[in-house]
Parts: sequence; structure tokens; C-alpha cells
Amino acid sequence: MGNLIVIRGNSGSGKTVTANALHEQLGENNLLIPQDYVRRTMLRVKDTPNNLAINLIKEMALFGIKNCRYTIVEGILPTSKYGQMLSEIINQAEKSFIYYYDLPFEETVKRHQGKTNPGFDEADLAKWFQPHDLLQVTGERVIAPSLGQEAVVRKIMADLAH
Repeated sequence: MGNLIVIRGNSGSGKTVTANALHEQLGENNLLIPQDYVRRTMLRVKDTPNNLAINLIKEMALFGIKNCRYTIVEGILPTSKYGQMLSEIINQAEKSFIYYYDLPFEETVKRHQGKTNPGFDEADLAKWFQPHDLLQVTGERVIAPSLGQEAVVRKIMADLAH
């Protein structure tokens, strides 16, 4: 059985950059499952309750947990839509490391403005923003706005080493 890393947060928080950095640093035998890629690119479905991406992410994560050292699931992954599925996969992993970027709206806007091709604007961010959307699962860790990108990756890598 492998380990599960879940990285969640509002759009523009830094979760994708963090997940990509972890995927690179962890080397061979780890699986990265980006919610946006599964939902938007692979399936082309809207982020509605019970959308097809929820089950596909679950099946991919279960595959990763059974076959890979680490499986990284990252995305906004709102609790109202993805919470049950995430709880199910968390319980299947040998160890689970759950992180939530708990940033104020102003900080997500600031980080979003630093992107080269954001694809959406501040009005979209406001529409999607869900403050403090924690899963409320044991061991869930909150990433504070004061932590920079490199510090977040170092923190997660240190957590994995223990």
C-alpha cells in the first residue's frame, strides 16, 4: 500500500505548483492526479455534484495507492462535492497527508495575478471562492498564507520523511 498526499485550496492558492514540485522531487513510482486536468481535459465536464471526474479521480487514486509509493491528488476539490470520495481514498492509503491552503480571498487574487496565462479573472475567483473549506479529517494540515512556495514543499517533504 502506498501513501496519499492531498493538496486542496481555492483557485490561485499555489496547490498545482506545489503538487508539481513534489511530483518532481519524489522521483520514480509516484502518481500525480490534477483535478483540473481530469475534469477539464480528460472528461470535459463541469464541476457539478456527482460529475464523472469524482469517480475517475477515485479510481486513479486507488490504483496509485495500490501500485505507487506516493499518490498526489490536487485541486480545489470542494468538500461539498469531493469530500466523501476523498475520505474513502484517505482510508485506503497506508498513510495520508492532507493539506489545505487556507488563504484569504485577497491573497488568492494576488497569487493569481502572478500567473502568466491565468485563463480567468478576479470575478471568477470570487464566484468560486470558498473560505475555510476543510475536510475535517484527522491529521489535516493547514497551509498559512505566510508560507512561501518553497517552504510549503520543504514542509511536506519533511512530513513525508517522518
